[in-house]
Amino acid sequence: MAQKLGFIFDQNFCIGCKACEISCQVYHNQDPEINWRKVDTIEIYEHSRQKEIYLTHSYHHCDDPACLNVCPVGAYEKLSNGIVNTIHSRCIGCGYCLLACPYGAISKGKDGKAQKCNLCAERLERGELPACVQGCPCDVLKIGDISLADNEGLQKQMSGFKYLFTKPNVRFYPRIKLSYE
Repeated sequence: MAQKLGFIFDQNFCIGCKACEISCQVYHNQDPEINWRKVDTIEIYEHSRQKEIYLTHSYHHCDDPACLNVCPVGAYEKLSNGIVNTIHSRCIGCGYCLLACPYGAISKGKDGKAQKCNLCAERLERGELPACVQGCPCDVLKIGDISLADNEGLQKQMSGFKYLFTKPNVRFYPRIKLSYE
């Protein structure tokens, strides 16, 4: 079975610093309003106490990517390692992919064409980590083989993230619930 790459996130220890978001933006020389990776603050209640937790997310390199399925010009391709690649030169800027992605993970650039996370495929080819993973100071964002992660008890859903019909390749460490006795 071929390797299926995706992101693995440990929400238990994320401090919400947005270093992953900024690292991605800087590496890809993005305009301030374009974020291929975002960090959201989520309020939850544990033991009758309000608590903030964080969710870092980007394009999920889904097994059944809606963007690829609706693109009328074949501007997306799924590589053997699971990465969904955008073929920028083919994109006509119709926006169907933006509407189809249930996670809102695709943006339009200044040229009107679709753009999204490519898992820093060029960095992976050089044996480097994606910019967001390398930029995380708490080591809570990783890249790995999702097939293996599924066998290690990692979860497909977490607070703020639902596993939908596109079968996203992102996994989460289970939440640690502390008792306040």
